[in-house]
Amino acid sequence: MRTLFVLLVTVVTAALGTTASETPGRFGHPTGWVAVKRGKKVHVNPENHAIQIKSRAERGSFKAIVVDFLYSDHISTHGRVIVFMGYTERFLISKCSGSSLKPFPVVPPTAAERTWTVAKSSSGLTISCNGVLLVEQRFDDAIACEVEWGVRMDHISFPSIDTASEFYYQNEEGYNTAAYHTSEFITTEPQ
Repeated sequence: MRTLFVLLVTVVTAALGTTASETPGRFGHPTGWVAVKRGKKVHVNPENHAIQIKSRAERGSFKAIVVDFLYSDHISTHGRVIVFMGYTERFLISKCSGSSLKPFPVVPPTAAERTWTVAKSSSGLTISCNGVLLVEQRFDDAIACEVEWGVRMDHISFPSIDTASEFYYQNEEGYNTAAYHTSEFITTEPQ
């Protein structure tokens, strides 16, 4: 009976896509999700390839997702996105949305585990949560915004002040808009 239980647990774990290197969430994590390591630069291609961040931080937890977008030739040139989980969830896109956190124009969905998507293109940036578009920022809305974000960025980093990011995933399949990854499937098709 014990052998059958161990075999069953092994089969279920394999089916959910968890490995020894991944901390499973409620349903496990699909291949491609990477545990966040704060302070470490990660080579990515955020231009037209969404960065997705899994978090179990809830509204009112006072935790924050903080992700820096870097250009390797000019380390000081970067953009920062902050999502703060206060009683009212707020965001900041450095040099674009002002210098203080602003409430999202659309209330983010609530769930035990949320997938936040930051999609950058040459002309703008969007923030979504569980497939719901929350904010769309055009870079040409302000000169400082265009200067900060208008360069091609090739790294991201989660600084030590990030307290909510658990896993990240880069959609490398050339989607023009962010795909919403759940623990089990993609809910949008490539365009």
